[in-house]
Amino acid sequence: MCSSAKTWGIDSTEHAMKRTKKKKEAPSPYKNCLDYLDAWGQVSFSQVPFCPIDSLILSICCYTAFDGILSGPNSDRALTFRQAVAQYTQQPGWDHTGVLISDHNPELLVQAANSPRFSRVRLGCYESILDETSEIQFAALTWFLPDGTLYVSFRGTDDTLVGWKECFRMAFTSPIPSQKLAEDYLARVTARHPGKLRLGGHSKGGNLAIWAAVHAAPVVRRRILRVESHDGPGFPEDLTETPAYRSLTGRIHVYVPQSSLVGALLHQDEARQIIFSHGPGTLGQHDPFTWEVDGTQFRLLPARSSLGQRSSRAVHTWLASMEPQELEDFVEVIFHLLGSGHARTVSDIPFALIDNAWSMTRSFKALDSSTRRKIRSYLRRMLAAVGAANLPRLPGRIPKQ
Repeated sequence: MCSSAKTWGIDSTEHAMKRTKKKKEAPSPYKNCLDYLDAWGQVSFSQVPFCPIDSLILSICCYTAFDGILSGPNSDRALTFRQAVAQYTQQPGWDHTGVLISDHNPELLVQAANSPRFSRVRLGCYESILDETSEIQFAALTWFLPDGTLYVSFRGTDDTLVGWKECFRMAFTSPIPSQKLAEDYLARVTARHPGKLRLGGHSKGGNLAIWAAVHAAPVVRRRILRVESHDGPGFPEDLTETPAYRSLTGRIHVYVPQSSLVGALLHQDEARQIIFSHGPGTLGQHDPFTWEVDGTQFRLLPARSSLGQRSSRAVHTWLASMEPQELEDFVEVIFHLLGSGHARTVSDIPFALIDNAWSMTRSFKALDSSTRRKIRSYLRRMLAAVGAANLPRLPGRIPKQ
């Protein structure tokens, strides 16, 4: 066994430990998945079985771009988690996260990969597709757990505009390309690898996990032990009423923070579990590092907050007021304007607005007058709905009808 610092990513571990030390100097009033690793990372799966926090950790680690490190679904080659991360952390800029992915992701990745609980878990069957022409952002990988089960994880929406456009398309298109790819990925992995199955993902990844499970062949569904969606959006059609979904009753677990907007979008499982988040507003609670952990479980609440209920109701009302074609036109124009500013990621948008504002303005003016009127109307309706849900109502203020 090689023990060189470079091979095993010791420098990366020290880098993460510095972050952890800094975090502990200002202790958080609550425990999250990083604290779970501190407490349980030394404990084997034979001592404490796979739990929802383990699922969340592997879902977060699925955001890691293991391109060129892990083999694809048609190969039996797998690396241990520690080996894969040791190679990954030798790449320049490996800990860059962009504006949407938490700065804690690299810390979690290294801490988990070097913990006795996860270090020898094998992973492989990696697939990542980013296609601007077909508007696809998809990634998945499979973890081979010590108990002989497989954890199939799906990546959520990343920093790319392609990914966000595909995510927006969920409001008027079913299935989106990534859902079909998730269905196909699960079929290929299960045809090649025996064993019971666990599926999961964060954000869009949770949606893909449910979609793949529900659309799997009956023989595959019988192998599924558990499906976990960590604040993943729902579906434009009520999937929960289908026979395939009902056959997985008790095995599908949907976690949604009390005020988060993402996990409350579209049709969602009424049996969802509400978890306590310390994140700000409706979007800040989508960050899994704000979710409170109690031992090996999430801290649960009896119901959504009033802010969460108002926000989801406002967005549902806005979506219901628009025809599918109107939603599609809206999404196409918005992303066309962002693209005209040469933005390729969400992180690029502030720079695009500053450096290419004139190009984006010209692109908007180049639209025909009817389209411009419609887009202004859609934006006013959306901003009014979201703003009314998030701003405190002032005494005596009469909301516009």
